[in-house]
Amino acid sequence: MPENPADVMEQAIRARKTEKVLAKLEDHRPVPDGVDALRRPQVLDAVKTAGWAPFHFARQAGIAEPWRAHVLWHDQAIKTAHHLRDGLGDGSKLPLLLAGCSACVVVTWLPEFDGQHDKPLKPQVIEEQRTRDEEHLAAASAMVQNLMLVLTAHGMGTYWSSGGALRKPHLFDYLGIPKEERFLAGVFVEYPEMMDGPKQRKPGSHRGKRSDAWIREVMV
Repeated sequence: MPENPADVMEQAIRARKTEKVLAKLEDHRPVPDGVDALRRPQVLDAVKTAGWAPFHFARQAGIAEPWRAHVLWHDQAIKTAHHLRDGLGDGSKLPLLLAGCSACVVVTWLPEFDGQHDKPLKPQVIEEQRTRDEEHLAAASAMVQNLMLVLTAHGMGTYWSSGGALRKPHLFDYLGIPKEERFLAGVFVEYPEMMDGPKQRKPGSHRGKRSDAWIREVMV
């Protein structure tokens, strides 16, 4: 009999874990063509499925969703790592993360309030725009969680990075990301076939601190 969808969903949520996967650029292993041909469609389908996250306000004509996804396959991730390390002298962990991943999905969102207007806005208008931006950001975060859960269900490793240099204007320009978008997540993806080799793994620091003490049942 088919598995209960609710059980499958709960299993994916609990199986997803934060793990930084780092590799030296000199040690990175190219993704074999056969693996790439299998996994790329799965990643793209995961991005599309993640886009079924709820959102409250249409953001732009033609593309209503308040989020955008920019997919770097392994070759583009390696080129970006070289650009950062060799071209810009970036000594952070970001080049190592890019070298250790099979793909990277840069997720951005589109704010409405940027503080730049020809005429001063009324406080009520500013508050309304900021409230809508909270809605946009919450929706985009739900999209990122969806993405990681679908990838986890495919047996892939994921890591949600807060970005570092990925959120900088010069990286947006290098990757062709419009400047009006705002960085939310760098989702580093590791294919199951690529989980061996000389890589350093750092588990998330909060997994052992989970509890349900934050739940409160309201009695009125």
